[in-house]
Amino acid sequence: MVNRDIVYVNVDQLKHIEDFGRKRVDWLREKILTEGEWTVPLKVEKDHFLVMDGQHRMEVAKILNLKFVPCILYSYDEVQVWSLRDNYEVNAKLILERVFEDNIYPYKTAKHAFPDSGDLTCKIPLLELQKQSITS
Repeated sequence: MVNRDIVYVNVDQLKHIEDFGRKRVDWLREKILTEGEWTVPLKVEKDHFLVMDGQHRMEVAKILNLKFVPCILYSYDEVQVWSLRDNYEVNAKLILERVFEDNIYPYKTAKHAFPDSGDLTCKIPLLELQKQSITS
């Protein structure tokens, strides 16, 4: 098992691979604002900054005008991915193609299994993530 570090990624670099639920974004936004801190890192593909897990959190970060979010970086070589829908084929190559064609998957289509538990958490004040630069 590889030891993972939490890294800070500029929100503008992140890319959705699938759509998200607006109600879930609203609920999560309120939760994060109430807590005043970011507690769950996004799981992100390391070369193109594709959000593998955390579509809703990415959208909340944009709404809150955060500059950075904590992320755990992965390669598709080490992550399993499959479709939750019978009518969509999902694999790393297709995900990348769809993202760059601006044709992301519908909400709840792609599912990822990570090589580690992926249960890393953090406690980062929102004010820290709004800064123009961040030191880890």
